[in-house]
Amino acid sequence: MTRILIADDNPQNLYLLESILKGHHFEVVSAKNGAEALEAALGSRPNLIIADILMPVMDGFALCRRWKADEQLKKIPFIFYTATYTDAKDEKFAMNLGADRFVVKPQKPEVLIQIISDVLATSAKD
Repeated sequence: MTRILIADDNPQNLYLLESILKGHHFEVVSAKNGAEALEAALGSRPNLIIADILMPVMDGFALCRRWKADEQLKKIPFIFYTATYTDAKDEKFAMNLGADRFVVKPQKPEVLIQIISDVLATSAKD
């Protein structure tokens, strides 16, 4: 089963994303911030991470930077899913950090699942 790690400090966002993903037969691991997500990923590697940007302890940008610098994690796709940082400059910065996709919240569940499927399919080719 495909394991997806989600990182967001907002419990409602975590619940909604977790519900959508579980409804599409993904295994879901949740984290409340970037530090928690990094620890979870190093303990049991996911197939994909979806992270918010604005989080306490370690934000999404710092998480992505650490993720892409880690030998064990760097090939695992990283999707930003944000409602706060939505400017083109934010997207450019995120992509320059190594993110695979930059998605603005909210998205319809079917659109989000298609994005996830596309990213997973692309990473499987690499």
